[in-house]
Amino acid sequence: MKRSIIFSFAFVASLFMTATCFSDNGRLGMYGYSNERADDASFFIGERTWQSIGDDKWNIAGTGSGGPPNILSELEYLGLTSTIYEIYGGIRAGRGAIHMAYGFGSLYGGIYRDSDYLRDDRQGIYSLSTGTAESKEWNALYYWNIDYTYRILTNDQEEKFNEIYLDMLVGYQLWHEKITMANGVQEYGGTLGPFAGLNSTYEFIWKSVRLGLEGGIPIYKGFALKGSTIFIPYTQYEGEGIWNLRTTGVFALKQSPSFTHSAKGGYGAQLEAFLVYHIHPAFTMGVGYRYWYIKSGKGDDITYFSDGTTGITQFNEAVNERQGYFLDISYIF
Repeated sequence: MKRSIIFSFAFVASLFMTATCFSDNGRLGMYGYSNERADDASFFIGERTWQSIGDDKWNIAGTGSGGPPNILSELEYLGLTSTIYEIYGGIRAGRGAIHMAYGFGSLYGGIYRDSDYLRDDRQGIYSLSTGTAESKEWNALYYWNIDYTYRILTNDQEEKFNEIYLDMLVGYQLWHEKITMANGVQEYGGTLGPFAGLNSTYEFIWKSVRLGLEGGIPIYKGFALKGSTIFIPYTQYEGEGIWNLRTTGVFALKQSPSFTHSAKGGYGAQLEAFLVYHIHPAFTMGVGYRYWYIKSGKGDDITYFSDGTTGITQFNEAVNERQGYFLDISYIF
């Protein structure tokens, strides 16, 4: 948390100095409201610090046709905390704009739960293990977006800063998470208690189409409310696991990787709302809340054994959910 505050403060300071050097008092009125029309080109940059917590999970069926059992094995990663630093920028010309963003952060404080079942609908559990789930790599979680927006509604003034507006959005997103499991404890089935040496990893990769709306409305003397609703109508999912404890015996697994998941279809959504204040001409700060959810379609689970053979069963789904508050700073010039 201390590191996130320092990072945001440094970015605020650099943007404020930039705004001081390049602001034009002849063009911008009080509270940063522009007298220019929206058909003039403008650039924007910003940083958003998102203090988030999330849960991830995936599960597979017992056969390639979906069972029985319809859920053979399920991995859940719960309470994954991440301070995500998002850097964004773009250009607006007329009613259209191109927006790009890159976010990154480590994952910490989570637990995993690995459950195996004999019967349909999570009945007949025969193995349950738990442990820690995290990754201290600086980009264990990262994403990038590229979006195009078109202003479909605006007030008569069409001012950059002091307008009621509604934008239509279409875009693309790549989202990646890599989680390391350690400190395993067998809770049910087999030899109960802690087991040594666990250092397995799993990666979630989402490639998604985004459609949505963004809007804003001024409320009082430099304050404005903004928000967005983004729907993901299609996503392509890839997962990859390395199970480091299964290296010997009849069912020994390869380590590069041990298994892969692939699925098409699915859906998701991103919702956010925030309060913005113009503290300097063209320079804003805001605080808000973001919710993100995505679910894959069905696909294939391919297991790679060390003897060169493979096993294929149905991949049922992967689900990621993340939410939390954020601080936002931006500069428009």
